[in-house]
Amino acid sequence: MTPQGDPRRNGGRRTTVAVLAVLALAGAALLAFALSSQVGAPPQPVLRSGASASDGGGAHSAESDAGGEPSTVPGPGAAEPSAPPTSEAPEAPAPAALPSSEPTSLRIDAIGVDEQVFPIGLGQDGELLAPRGEQADLAAWFEGSPTPGEVGPSVIEGHVTWGGDPSVFFELGALAPGDMVQVDREDGSMATFEVYDSARYPKDEFPTVAVYGRTDGPELRLITCAGDLDEDGHHLDNTVVFARLVES
Repeated sequence: MTPQGDPRRNGGRRTTVAVLAVLALAGAALLAFALSSQVGAPPQPVLRSGASASDGGGAHSAESDAGGEPSTVPGPGAAEPSAPPTSEAPEAPAPAALPSSEPTSLRIDAIGVDEQVFPIGLGQDGELLAPRGEQADLAAWFEGSPTPGEVGPSVIEGHVTWGGDPSVFFELGALAPGDMVQVDREDGSMATFEVYDSARYPKDEFPTVAVYGRTDGPELRLITCAGDLDEDGHHLDNTVVFARLVES
C-alpha cells in the first residue's frame, strides 16, 4: 500500500493538474482564434417576391460560398429590352444622360466601398459570369448593359464573400434610399446615383425584367448573394439595389 503522504502520488496529481491547465489554455486559444476569424452575417434587406418586380426570370448567383469558386448565372435572357420594369424610381427631374464610357471604379461611402470595376460578359450558355481569380474581390460591370450614366439600367455585380472572407459587396444589403453611389468612367467623368430601392429576392424568383429591362433614364443595379445557405453552402437569395442618376 502506498503511504498517503507518498511524494510520487502528490507528484502525479500535480502533473495531472498541469496537463489540464495546458489543455484549457489551448482550448481557449483555439476558441478565440475561431471567433476572431469567423465571418459575421452580411446585412439582409427585406425579402420580396420576384413576381412583384419582374417575370421571375430565374436564379442569379454571384458566387459559390462553399468552395470559393464562382458559379455561372443567367444573363438578361427572357427579359425583353423594351419591357419596362415594375420597380420604378420616384418621379424627379433627371440629369442629362452621358455618352457611352466604361466604368473604371466604384465608390459607396455609406458602406466603405472604393474599388476598381472591370467588364464581364456572358458564358457559352448565356449565363452572366462572376468575378474570379485575381479579380474576385472587384466589382464587375455587365458589358451587355448600358455604361453607367447612359439611358437604361447599368448592371454591376460583386461577391458578398470570397474564400470565407468578406468581399466587395459584403455590406450591400445595408444600403437604403438616399445613399449615394459614384462611378468613375473611362472618359474622366463621374456618374452619381441615388439609391431608391433595395430588396432581397429568392434566386428562383430573380427579378429579371426589373434588373435588365428598359428604363426611361440612366439607372444602376447592384447585385450580390444573400440569405441563408443551402446544404452545399450556397446562398439562397440575391440582394438587388436600384439607383437612379442624380448628377453627371
